[in-house]
Amino acid sequence: MNDATPLLDRGLIDEIRKIEHASGQKDLFSGFVRKLEGFLAAFSADFANLVARGDTVGAVRAAHTLKGTCRQLGAMALGDLFAEIEASAKAGDYAEAKRKFDGSTSLISQSLEALKQA
Repeated sequence: MNDATPLLDRGLIDEIRKIEHASGQKDLFSGFVRKLEGFLAAFSADFANLVARGDTVGAVRAAHTLKGTCRQLGAMALGDLFAEIEASAKAGDYAEAKRKFDGSTSLISQSLEALKQA
């Protein structure tokens, strides 16, 4: 993860909030954050299962999907983490990808808390 990357991109979050306001869906953003939280909670086991089954394409896709989801919600530092996990998985270093994820519990919890407060 790039240390210069902000935890959140407030501009993206503001855009989602504008959509919420315009559509009358007051819990749109919080719903997305809850889904992200569930995906993050399941990632380690899902990733390990994909690798164990030999589904390396699925393992890369799982990291890629979370990278995009995080970035779309404005969790930029978390998106960078999953970019690194994706790169490790593409390189075939699944143990390194898992280490990156497992070593980032603080970033994950900080990002989720910041999203919930946004």
